[in-house]
Amino acid sequence: MPMSHKVMKQKIKRRLKGKVGKAKQDELQKILQELPNYRSGPYADLRKSLNAEVQQQQQRLKVQHKDTLAVEKEGHFQMALVGAPNAGKSALLKALSRRQVKVANYAFTTLKPIPARVDCGGVWIQLVEIPGLIVGAAEGRGGGQALLSAAANADGLIVAHDLTTDLQQLDIVLTELSRTKLPEPSFIVYTKMDTPNAESRLSAAQTRYPNFKSVAVSAEGNLHLDTLKAAMRAATGLIRVFPRSTQAGKPDDKPMIIPANSTVEDFARKIHKDIAQKLKHAKIWGKSVKFPGQQVGKRHVLSDMDIVTLYAR
Repeated sequence: MPMSHKVMKQKIKRRLKGKVGKAKQDELQKILQELPNYRSGPYADLRKSLNAEVQQQQQRLKVQHKDTLAVEKEGHFQMALVGAPNAGKSALLKALSRRQVKVANYAFTTLKPIPARVDCGGVWIQLVEIPGLIVGAAEGRGGGQALLSAAANADGLIVAHDLTTDLQQLDIVLTELSRTKLPEPSFIVYTKMDTPNAESRLSAAQTRYPNFKSVAVSAEGNLHLDTLKAAMRAATGLIRVFPRSTQAGKPDDKPMIIPANSTVEDFARKIHKDIAQKLKHAKIWGKSVKFPGQQVGKRHVLSDMDIVTLYAR
């Protein structure tokens, strides 16, 4: 017996949250494949509504906007990296991804968005470097509207600031972002932490912007890059869960990547819908249970790095 259509609507809403473009289209198709194929009733109405949304998405994807530089999404999550010109974004992208990116000590080295995949502990984040924003970017100055459209296409946003420059540069970027419909940045990454007086400059910046989380790094000195990757992974709202076929067996080397607050049933459905339908209970090793190997029901909420063995009827 399928779950209540009202509960299903809530789950669908959560699955589509934050997804745009092709990512949303793909998720809609997956949801339609999983829905019971009833010809009448609430589920039939829900399927009709989703099909209509699919058609709308197809029309949107066909429209080519000349003022957009959006990057096609890859990996588990796309994150835009924005900042003033010469804020150290290219050096960060190169250090995190090992991609060969042109790095120079002058402004406007990057002229278009550059994507690179970053492994954040099993969560693959596509980090997209956005060329430097200047005063008036929100109105289109310096190609700002096209650049911001690329940032708007991303699932998340972080801001970079060079600790050797005046905080006015950071003021400009945050002001321009506040004049758009973009979500608030997940955090500020302060670059060049290995330079003289960096500690005092960092303290001044954190005092000026107390409401923003921050990470201080040096791309050239390979300083705190793992901390930055952990912060990026946390900002995705995704968790890593490892399947284990039997209690005595070893868990898989590669985790399944699922949204935070996912249940055992959600995890089973990620593997295959038939497994979810036949699911009886599970045994868990990890932070979500009181003791290793605890048996739980299908509604049990999983935590990051849990190991799960599923048992079917």
